[in-house]
Amino acid sequence: MTTTEQILSEFIDAWSAGRRPDVHAYLQRAPTAERAELAAQITTWLRVAPTPDYDDATRKTISQEPLLVAALEAAALARSPLSAQLPTLRERAGLAIRDVAGRLVTLFDLDDEQRTADYLERVERDELDASRLSRRLLDGLAVILGADRDQLAPGRTAFAGGQSFFRAEDDADQWIAGDIDALSRAALSPAPASASQPMDELDRLFLGGPDG
Repeated sequence: MTTTEQILSEFIDAWSAGRRPDVHAYLQRAPTAERAELAAQITTWLRVAPTPDYDDATRKTISQEPLLVAALEAAALARSPLSAQLPTLRERAGLAIRDVAGRLVTLFDLDDEQRTADYLERVERDELDASRLSRRLLDGLAVILGADRDQLAPGRTAFAGGQSFFRAEDDADQWIAGDIDALSRAALSPAPASASQPMDELDRLFLGGPDG
């Protein structure tokens, strides 16, 4: 057994025993030339590792850790509808609706800041179908608000692989079902009917669908 294999085995044993091993400490034990490989192996294993059978005191300690609390709050925000996400993200960025509208006008070379603000207000009041927002608009909002582009997309999963802290299969099933439902509705919904006046660039951003 190589040094890396031995350290990985000890890390897995410590994890399984609920001792919450410090990844950094285990990496420091490996020869410098082997640390990258060990880090990759530990990361791969953690993606499928079962949650240890922690006692109540340990679970309480984990639940109060700032990193976990922040991650769970971010997950909850990511699962909320865009109408709920936008106000929260705006407040975090210190921006009013008019500020966001002004930046969208500049970004997309629009000519009507008031109409842009009106559209944003309709999104926040949940009066617009989020599946009709264009990818360009979501990309722009992500940049302006300092958010992850995928966080704003309908039907997004809350965590990428390897990011879960406590696995809850029932919750995961509900999230997946919700994603499938959102994506199905977006795919089957007809495009907005043409009005007597054709859509301009602003209308396409907010009403033209993903490719608008």
